[in-house]
Amino acid sequence: MKKNVSKKIAGIAVAVLACSIMVTGCAGSVKSDTAVAVVNGEEIPFGVAKFDAKMQQVTYETYYGSMFGDDMWSQTIGGDMTFGESTLEGILDDLKEMYLVDQHADEYSITLTDEETASIAAAAAQFVADNTQDALDSMGANEDIINQYLTKYTIKDKVENVIKAGADTVVSDEDAAQKTFSYVLVSTSGTTDADGNTVELTEEELAAKKAEAQAIVDAATASGDFETAVTDAGLTVSSASYGKDDDAGMDAAVITAADVLEEGDTSPVVETDAGYYVLNLVSAFDAEQTESRRAEIISDRQDTLYNDTYTTWKDAAEITVDEKVWGKVTFEDKLSMVDTTSAEDTTTDATTDTTTDATTDTTTDTTATDATTPEGEVAPAN
Repeated sequence: MKKNVSKKIAGIAVAVLACSIMVTGCAGSVKSDTAVAVVNGEEIPFGVAKFDAKMQQVTYETYYGSMFGDDMWSQTIGGDMTFGESTLEGILDDLKEMYLVDQHADEYSITLTDEETASIAAAAAQFVADNTQDALDSMGANEDIINQYLTKYTIKDKVENVIKAGADTVVSDEDAAQKTFSYVLVSTSGTTDADGNTVELTEEELAAKKAEAQAIVDAATASGDFETAVTDAGLTVSSASYGKDDDAGMDAAVITAADVLEEGDTSPVVETDAGYYVLNLVSAFDAEQTESRRAEIISDRQDTLYNDTYTTWKDAAEITVDEKVWGKVTFEDKLSMVDTTSAEDTTTDATTDTTTDATTDTTTDTTATDATTPEGEVAPAN
């Protein structure tokens, strides 16, 4: 969702709208131009907020609905917040960011190119032309709303990229260098009884586990073939790469053991809370992993520079939210999608077909009840 106009569409619209969308349920609505929030005097329209939320809803429900079930949005994910509440909070934060960053575009001489403007206008027009009013109402969409959304998002993305381009991209080999080792863990996590309770290993069982790990050390040392020694023991070899300020999520004792190995060496048994590790150093300087880490460090620097810049703007901004209006954006109606065609990630081309069976709200300040709308065709913003 972050590179150019087409990737905005690919990330939010094309990936969703290149599918058949089934919508059921109904909800009250407000006028599309009613302000959900105000950022330094600029209003975020309800229509734009709803369109953004519905796009994200259909994505989540399609890809995660089967995993989490019909009550996905009501599931608690931490504290007293549900998944739905958390998602909506993130959407509102993203909208505020989109509008606030757009307000600083002039500082970076950022504008839309003629090609970008034309691409956005064509996407919005095609989306509206190819769909029934019922389908458009279900997504809270009209040509102006889609145009506003894609315009703001595209400018925000361009500003973000310019800011990130100012980050330091020089990373020394010392800072990026990665070692890679293979390892096996003989777990001592215990067993589970018939009631699902964890049964800790006895002293004899722990001793047997340690002996199992030691047998791998002995076999690998004798043969020089670590992988065979592990697989012969009925276990699986894993690998990890680490370096300065990057422990690959491994226990400190494991990293300490890896640090003293020469290439090809197998470590003694390393005891941790999780069990007994045995390591084999594959590369003292893994060039491929080093370059990957270098890119990761640069990306982190870019993200930090952008986030720090945005935080400064946000701290100085005047932002208000109309909680009553924002509360009208919900995930009550169910959405799902089925791919019908592939979309090309180009600046000007993204062709999709979607079908919506919508029992939904309108763009006026009314609430629909007991009304099932007919099936309609929803096409992409390309």
